[in-house]
Amino acid sequence: MKLIKKIAAIMFAFMMVFSLSTNAKAESGSQDADTKGTITIDNAIDGQDYKIYKIFDLESYSYDAEPKDGAYSYKITEQWKGFFSNRAGKDYATFDNATGYVTWQGDMTDARAAELAKAAILFAKDTTNGVSAVSVEPSKESNTNGTVKLTYSNLDLGYYLVDSSVGALCGLNTTNSKVNIKEKNGQPTVTKKILENNTEKESNSVSVGDVITYQMIVEIPAGTEKCTLHDEMKGLEFHGNSHDSNSDIYLFDGATTFKKNEHYKFTKTTNGFTVEFTEKYLKSTTTERHVVISYNAILTKSAAMGNKGDANTNDAWLTYGDKNTVSTHSTTKTYTFDFPVFKYTGDLNNNPTELSGAEFKLYSDSTCQTEIKLAKTDTKNNYRKYINEDTEANIITDATGRFTISGLAEGTYYLKETKAPDGYNKLKDAIVVKLERNADGTPFMSIYQNNKKTETINVQNNTGSLLPSTGGMGTTLIYLIGGALVLGSGIVLANKKRAKAK
Repeated sequence: MKLIKKIAAIMFAFMMVFSLSTNAKAESGSQDADTKGTITIDNAIDGQDYKIYKIFDLESYSYDAEPKDGAYSYKITEQWKGFFSNRAGKDYATFDNATGYVTWQGDMTDARAAELAKAAILFAKDTTNGVSAVSVEPSKESNTNGTVKLTYSNLDLGYYLVDSSVGALCGLNTTNSKVNIKEKNGQPTVTKKILENNTEKESNSVSVGDVITYQMIVEIPAGTEKCTLHDEMKGLEFHGNSHDSNSDIYLFDGATTFKKNEHYKFTKTTNGFTVEFTEKYLKSTTTERHVVISYNAILTKSAAMGNKGDANTNDAWLTYGDKNTVSTHSTTKTYTFDFPVFKYTGDLNNNPTELSGAEFKLYSDSTCQTEIKLAKTDTKNNYRKYINEDTEANIITDATGRFTISGLAEGTYYLKETKAPDGYNKLKDAIVVKLERNADGTPFMSIYQNNKKTETINVQNNTGSLLPSTGGMGTTLIYLIGGALVLGSGIVLANKKRAKAK
């Protein structure tokens, strides 16, 4: 009798841990009475695999009202004898070889119940142990919160283990009638933001070569099995740790001193990187993980540039569980802009004349002391902000009089003419160019020339006046006559010398 009551107390502890629903009335039954049970999993994640394993047979039971302080008689199933005789299960329960009746070992605590469930799942997943799940297809009912309710019916009475492909569900319950288990795993999620001046943003604008700091929050529910972060960039390149000189990423969860290859595996890919959380890290706690990940990236010269809303994206998502389920993606957008310039003379609205040979430089300050170096691109008449390993180039207009400067963040710039076309006057003042993202938050850019909105920076040059010559036509005639007299005198003198010689 003491053995039965001891087993019963253990089962009651398990049922309290996993919120077993009961009826508040006396109840009894046995396997011989052909009684069947059901297991219902609430908040199950649609598309995941759920498996149930019967560990013990429930031979008979009898209990009163909550908390079911009654009697349960369990026998070991054939498939689980190895687990409880010479594997991890022996630390939690033993069985009599002759009768098969089960006896609990050690303290009866919630923590030990959870330990047993995890160890049992590992044993069940090892195919060499010959453990198979119960072959019962559940009925499925959709919930209003996007999850589903799975009900396994017509089960033999027993003590069952429930597992899911999302992670260890750790459900240990007795099907003496109806059992409800809450799916507590949840789904891992990732949220990515741009960190700029301690402010989180979903989008920003920078110049080519600028460094951007990204921060991600990865939520990993307790029990999650296999979890990998994927990060893919377009027009961007990984640029190392945002906190120190380490070329790796930075991870923080408030409790772990992260070590590469011990707690996570970092792998650079063609367009980004992956972070695989190790089994050791995922199983190091029974509570949800809240992991902060940060790193730097630079905007490359292959980035999408222009004012039409083309974004350079940084996309993050997770794969998790046995089925490598893909989480919701979290994406940031980075823009870089350009502005076109037209060099001309005449009337802008009435067949202006394009001017070649004008030279310009771009500055970031109104005194034109801080030059923004530029490089020529493969696109005709396009100059991009200079970055390392570029060939520096000066702007010189060709016969079209047109050029574009690209790869710039929103802000104010100063375009200064350093040499005017031959015969034209050089501009005295720099032209103020302002690039501004529209106030409604759309990614499109507005261009301002000296505080006036425009689509093109128009630069007009005027010719200098032809200065009048000193003196008039009379003086010119005197010079001509004087020259003729000098020439005539020379001829006469030459003739006289020849005559004397003869």
